This record gives sequence, structure tokens and C-alpha cells, in this order.
Amino acid sequence: SYATTKPAALIQGYAPGRTSFGEQFHRMAITLEAMTGNIGKHGGSAGNTIGFPVHLGTFPTGENPLNLSIKRDKWAECILRGKAGGYPGDIKMMYVLGTNPLNQLENTNKGVRALKKLDFLVVHEQFMTPTARFADFVLPITTHFERNDIYHPWLFGRYVIFSNKVVEPVYECKSDLDILTALSKRLGIPDYNTKTEEEWLRSFVQESELPLDYDQLKKDGYHKFKLDEPWVAFKEQIEDPQNNPFPTPSGKIEIYSQTLATMDFKSSQYGSYIPPIPQYIPDDVGGSEAEKYPLQLITPHHKYRSHAVFNMVPSLRNLYIHEAWLNPGDARERNIKTGDTITMFNDVGTILIKARVTDRIMPGVVAVYQGAWYDPDKNGVDHGGCANTLIEDKPSPAGAFPYNSARVQAQKGS
Repeated sequence: SYATTKPAALIQGYAPGRTSFGEQFHRMAITLEAMTGNIGKHGGSAGNTIGFPVHLGTFPTGENPLNLSIKRDKWAECILRGKAGGYPGDIKMMYVLGTNPLNQLENTNKGVRALKKLDFLVVHEQFMTPTARFADFVLPITTHFERNDIYHPWLFGRYVIFSNKVVEPVYECKSDLDILTALSKRLGIPDYNTKTEEEWLRSFVQESELPLDYDQLKKDGYHKFKLDEPWVAFKEQIEDPQNNPFPTPSGKIEIYSQTLATMDFKSSQYGSYIPPIPQYIPDDVGGSEAEKYPLQLITPHHKYRSHAVFNMVPSLRNLYIHEAWLNPGDARERNIKTGDTITMFNDVGTILIKARVTDRIMPGVVAVYQGAWYDPDKNGVDHGGCANTLIEDKPSPAGAFPYNSARVQAQKGS
């Protein structure tokens, strides 16, 4: 068993944490790792901390002159309610780059109302995404084929890649950096950026722990760090805790958090109770809502998309049908068969999607792969099957996105 096997790695995954009280799952998993002595040990694990951290230089971020911010999943509500709703200001303009918030954050229909309320919307994009469709100006940006860049993999793989530009930017495309530099001069900020793309990349390498210079990295195309032993998260904290304390008030792994125990949640940004010790809290999707909307929605990642990226590629879309998975028992109750068009709905929104009836999903649960592009008709019914059309923008107490906590109903037909 996990408790008696030494060492043992507990690989958590993310889906259970994307629920109304998802932080409790991750806290409990880390508690088990600590109780069994598997943190900081070869073959053990520590939450979702994986791999070797590669430190590269970065752009200077400067200071937020207002010292104010909003939670990412509250962007639409902030625009709609403004100061009257307790938010920092009344937002008139939105500038979007590097993201597709209308499609990939909860409550897509509320996002539509927010974008329509704005006086002005600018989007940097390569494709006409659902967010870009609402923009007053879409500024065409370069792909990674048209610029140089340096990448290191998500979750800290122990290598970095130099992405060499293979073609000059086509038509009127510019990089994010070039667009912002040009705009800054027109806004009277001439010293916003004083470096070229290559000068920035050289500085990133110079500030990093890479044992080679920029020119060599560009020539080689990648660098893989050679380690004397496999890298282990928190190894120093476990082996020498006196000189390497954990970043907690006590310097230890805190299964019980005194900080949470003394926090005034009524006046905090969380607005909901977080227990000082991890515990099971039933998902808040039951009661009368469960009677009205008896199916729990989960939103897995699809192998043919990376979030919303690649949804616009016809050759990939021809390889699969975007469909909702239903258990045979739930499908029989609704006279639904594989291939039927079904309407899935709740108080947040409505989508049309094809059905797939399969015993590979449990009764009472329906799966809609996330990332499909929102495509509404004049009544706001989404024909694209965007899962976020059905998900309320209500974060967990610690701020996690509840992508797997929505309740829905399904019926045959459109």
C-alpha cells in the first residue's frame, strides 16, 4: 500500500482540484505525502512540484501604479458592476494579448455581456478567436515561426529550447513586443523599451544559470542540464531544515495552518471558509439544484487541442467529433443515442452538441471536452459546444476554477 511502500510518489493530477472546494483535495494529498515521509526524498513527491527549475532572465515588470488587481475569473463581473459592485474602477477599455478569456474562463455568456459594455476592445491575435470577434481592433501578431524566442517546458523540465525564426513576419504582423513598443512612443513613454528582441534574449541568457552563451544556445537549438542526481523538490528543507526552512510562518510543513485559523474570512478576499486543517467538504452542487440539473459536468482536455489552440485547424477537426459523453442509463432516460444532437443547459447557458453514449463514464456525470470555440446564435445558444458556457464564475474559497462542479440537464434535440 502507499503507506508502507518506501519511497512512493503520489501523482495527484489536477481535475479534482478544479471543483468548488478543490483545494482540500490537494492539501490532503500533500498531507499524506508529509505523513508518510515522501517529501524531499528520491522516488517520493511533493504536491505537483515536478522537475528541475530553470531560471531565465525576464522582462522587468515595473510597479502597478494603483496597487490594485482583480481575480482572473472576475474580469467580466468587474466590467459589468464596476465601482458600484465594489471593484477598483469602472472599466471602459480592455487590452487583451496572450489569452482568449471569453472562451477559456467561466460563464462565457456573462463575458459576452461584459465585452459588449466596453467602449473599446483591442486584441492581439493570429486567428479570429471568440474573444477577437468582439474587438474594435485586432492587431495581427507573429507566430513562433516569425520570431526568435527561448522556452523551457511547463513543470520545469531540465532543458531549454531556442526557437529560431524561420521566416520574416508576413503581411503586417508584428510581435507583441514591437506593437507595445510602438504604442508606448505614441503614448509619450519613449523609454518603455530600449532593447531589440535579440538584445532581450541575450540578456535572458546572461542572467540565467545556463553554462553557455547566447550564440552557442542559438546554434545548438537547446541545452539539457546534466545533474549529478535526479532533482528532488524540497530536498534541502528535509535534509537541513535549520538552514533551509519552508516558506511558512513556522518554517515547517504546516498540516494545521494557524494563519487560516485566525483569518477573518468575512472581510477577506476569499469570502468563504477555509479550514485550518484539510478536510472533506461536499461539493456545493447538491440540493434543489441537483434536482433541477441532475448531471454533473466535467470538462477534460482533448488530445487534439491545447485548450482552445488548434480548434481552428480543419485537418484536426476532421479526425474527431466534438461530443458529450453520457452513461447509457442517463441516455435511456432521455431517449438519447450516439450521434443525436442534444441540448445541454442550466441557469448559466445552453449549448448544442452531439451525444456519445458510453459506459466509460459513470452514471450522473456528463463530459464535454474543454476548448471548443464558442459559436452563439442570435439567442445566445452556443453551437460550438464551449464547456465554459455552462460554468458559473464562482471560484473555490482559495480561488480555484470550478470547471468540474457545474450541474446541467440534457435533452434530445435542439
